[in-house]
Order: sequence, then C-alpha cells, then structure tokens
Amino acid sequence: MREGLKHICFDLDDTLYEQIAPFKEALYPIHKVSKEKLREIYKSFRIRSNELFFRHQNKEISFEAMQIGRIQQALNDHGILIREEEAVGFQAAYQKGQYEISLSDTLVEILNYLKSRDVRISLITNGPYEHQLKKIRSLGLEKWIEEKDMIISSAVGISKPDERIFHMVGESGLYVGDSYENDVIGAKKAGWEVIWLNKYGQQESDQYADFTVRDERELQSLLQNFFDF
Repeated sequence: MREGLKHICFDLDDTLYEQIAPFKEALYPIHKVSKEKLREIYKSFRIRSNELFFRHQNKEISFEAMQIGRIQQALNDHGILIREEEAVGFQAAYQKGQYEISLSDTLVEILNYLKSRDVRISLITNGPYEHQLKKIRSLGLEKWIEEKDMIISSAVGISKPDERIFHMVGESGLYVGDSYENDVIGAKKAGWEVIWLNKYGQQESDQYADFTVRDERELQSLLQNFFDF
C-alpha cells in the first residue's frame, strides 16, 4: 500500500456516475444532435452550470433561474435556441434521470476493494442538499461512506474550490474528481494529492494534477499501483 495513504475522497457528479446519460435523455425530445455534438453541448452545460451555480450561491439569481439558464445558455453557445418552457421541461426530465442512476461495475469493484483494505472513503459535492442527497442514495453510497464523511456544499455553506470544504473531511488525502477548477485546483489549494478524472477531454493544463486518467478503468489501474490492487 502507498505509505501513509489511508484516505481517499471522491467528487460525485461525473466522477461516481456520468451525468451525460440523463442529459442526453432529457435533451433529445427537445433537440436531437450527433454524439459528437452532444458531448460538446454537455461540456458547455457543465461550464454554464458552474458559472450560474456560483451566482446562485451569491444570491444573485434564484435556483430556478440557474436551472433554466444553464441549458438555454449552453445550447445558445452552439447556435440552438429554446423557449423557457422547453428549458423547464428539460430540467424536469434531467432531474428525474439523475435519481435513476447507478454505479458502474468498475466503481463497485474500486469501492469494495478500498473498503476491504480499511481505506477511509469520503465524498465532497457542490449542490443543493436534498438534490445531491437523493443522488447519493440512488447510488447506494451509504454502503461505503459514512454519513459524517459526506459533505454537501449547501449544507455547510462552503463550495469547492474553497479549500476549507476539503478540510471538513481531513487535513490531507487523495482526491478524485472531474472538474479542473473545482476539484483539481481546489484540492491542491487544500494540500491534497489529486487524480483528475478527465473523461471529456478538457483542454486545461494538467500541471496542477498529480495524476490524470481518462476513464474508470484507468482510475482502477492507477489505484492498483497505490494500494497493491
């Protein structure tokens, strides 16, 4: 086992499950696009979600305005205009899909192994408490993570990339997340080691990440080296 490493913390969205699946199911009744275009729109959606989430956190816009604005702006980035009622319909379908998620077989293997080796597992996620908690329960993460080790930003009043939220689960550890700004930069500011799970080929420099992987299998392989998997 990697010497001294007894704690690993995960992001939730697009780390422990892929949001693009419910995103696709919610978008296609409004506007069908190619697989390549879908991934580009989804990248824009993630960017717009982060931007509007922080505006909501700062009480500049309502939660509903954040939800409607992020899909309208993401589609507009690609020359697609939708009405407000279509954005509302998208959000309802997208949210419903997020409560019907499950862990991949690979992630179940990873979590089971970490637990068998007495590695402490924690979770930090940005978002509204009830919304994120429903996703956590849908994934059955209580099997591997104690409630006290599940940190949801709206419940504690601090969001990633603020380093203080990382210190709520420990002063150090190994963090796994997909967002360069929130997960990589935030965890490094907190003094943690970071694995960047760059599933969607983001172009940001990976100079701050200690390790970069492209998918769950690469993550599993890397953790094998850490923990003698």
